[in-house]
Amino acid sequence: MRHLGLKYIILVIAMCASALLSLSIGPRQDVFLSDLLSAFATDELLVNQSIIFDLRLPRTFVAILVGANLGLAGLILQAITRNPLASPSILGINQGAALGMTLGLVFPSIILLNLDFMAILGALIAGALTFSFANSAKSGFNSLRLILSGIAVGAFSFAMVRFTFILDDDLAREVIGWTSGNISASNWQDVEPLMVWTLLGIVSSYLLAHKFNLLALGEAASQGLGANPKLIQFMGAVIAATLTAITVAVAGPVMFVGLVIPHFCRRFFGQDHRLLLPATMLAGALLMSLADIVAKLINFPYETPTGIICALIGAPYFLYQSLTVKGAKL
Repeated sequence: MRHLGLKYIILVIAMCASALLSLSIGPRQDVFLSDLLSAFATDELLVNQSIIFDLRLPRTFVAILVGANLGLAGLILQAITRNPLASPSILGINQGAALGMTLGLVFPSIILLNLDFMAILGALIAGALTFSFANSAKSGFNSLRLILSGIAVGAFSFAMVRFTFILDDDLAREVIGWTSGNISASNWQDVEPLMVWTLLGIVSSYLLAHKFNLLALGEAASQGLGANPKLIQFMGAVIAATLTAITVAVAGPVMFVGLVIPHFCRRFFGQDHRLLLPATMLAGALLMSLADIVAKLINFPYETPTGIICALIGAPYFLYQSLTVKGAKL
C-alpha cells in the first residue's frame, strides 16, 4: 500500500509539473509565470497576467479535464465489455457525439436544449447501435463483433460529419478545426461544464467500482454475487457516453486516450477498479497536458491540434493491442 501511495504521488507531481510547463508556453514567449507574482502593476504586466489567466489557464484546465474524462470513459467501457480494445473512439461513441454536435451546427432548428445535449444524444445513440449490433440472438454478445460494430458506426458517423464540409465553407472550416481536436481557443466557459460533468462522473463511477470488479469475474459469477450485469453495463455505458460527449463538445473527437491510459494504469495499479479510477483520471490528464505542450512546440510558432498528437500516440498502441491481447468473451 505504501508503494501504491507513492505511485499516486508521482502521478500528481507529474501532472502538476506538466500543467505548469503548459502555462509557461504559448504564443507570447515573453510572458512568464513570474508575472503573476509581481507586485508592480504596470500596463504591460496586467496584459501579461491577462494572457496567462484568460488564455493559457483555461486551456490547461480543459486539457486536464478532457484527459481525465476520456481516461475514465475508456476504463468504464473496458470494464463493462471485458474487452481490452474498448474505448470511446473504437466503439464509435466519439464519432457519434461529433455527429450529434455537427447536426446541431448545420440545422440549428433541431437543437434540443443546447449543443452539449446534442453531443450527448449522438454519443448515446452511437453507443446503443454499437452494443445492439454486437448482440446476436443466436450467439449472444461477442467481443470481436463489438469492435467491428464500433468501427462501422464510427466510420459512418464521421463520414456524415465530413459530408457537412460541402454545405458551407465557413461551417466547413469550423468543423475541420473542431474535429481535429483543437483546444487552442478554450475559455472559462468551456471549463465550467467540463468540471461539473467530471465531478458527476467521478462520483457515479466510484459508486459502481466494486460492481465493475464483480463484472470482471464473468456474467454468471457476478450475478451469483448479487450484481445485475445488464444494469451495470447499461449504467456504465451511459456514464462513459456522457463523459465522452461533453468532452467532444468542448475539444472535438480526441482519439485513443481512453484506450491507452487504462492499460498503462493496470500495469502499475493492478485490476481493482477502486484504485484504477483515480489513477486513470490522473494519467489521462497527464497525457493530454503533455500532448498539449507538444502541440505548442512541434511547429512553433504555429500550433498543431492536440487531437493529432494523441492519435499519433494511440494508433500504434491500438495496433499493438490488437495483435497481442485477446479480448474475453462476455
